[in-house]
Amino acid sequence: MIDLIDNRTLLIVGCTALVLAGLIGVLSAIFLARRERARRRQQLVAVSEVTRDWQPTWKINAVTDAWVMEHEKDDIPSNFVLRIEENRMVRDIGGGEVMEIRWRPPTKAEVREIVRRYHDVPNEATVAPFDVIEFEKRLHAGASDDYTKRDDDDGAAAARPAAAA
Repeated sequence: MIDLIDNRTLLIVGCTALVLAGLIGVLSAIFLARRERARRRQQLVAVSEVTRDWQPTWKINAVTDAWVMEHEKDDIPSNFVLRIEENRMVRDIGGGEVMEIRWRPPTKAEVREIVRRYHDVPNEATVAPFDVIEFEKRLHAGASDDYTKRDDDDGAAAARPAAAA
C-alpha cells in the first residue's frame, strides 16, 4: 500500500489540509468578530447623566398573583410580596431632568423601618377626625370679577356665603 502513495501525493494532501485549516481559522475569526461587534451594538449605552441617585420614597405596595388582585373578594388568603418605590433624577439628552421610578424588594432594615412607622401612628379611635374644608374653584386670572352680577345667572352664585368666595 505504501507503493501506491508516493511523496508528491503526500505533499499535495498535506498542503491542501494546511490551506483548509488556515481558511477555516480565518473564517471563524471573522465570524466571531462580527458577532462580538453585534453584541456590543445591542448593549445599552447610558446617554443620560444621573443627577440624584436612587432614593426610597417610602411608598410601599404589596403584590401577589394576578387572579387574587383582580378578584372582587378581599378575604382571599395569599402570599403577598412587599415592594418599595424608589426614584432618581436623570438629565436626559436634551438637558432636562427626568425622574425615573422603580419598584424593588425592601431590605430587612427597610421592613423594620416600615413596621416601626406603622406602630408609631396612634390608634384611629384616639385621633380626632380631620375637619373637611370645601374650597370653591376660583376663576382664572383673565376672568371677570362680576360673575355674580350677570343677567343670565339664576342667583345661585349670589347665594353663596361670602367666606367661600
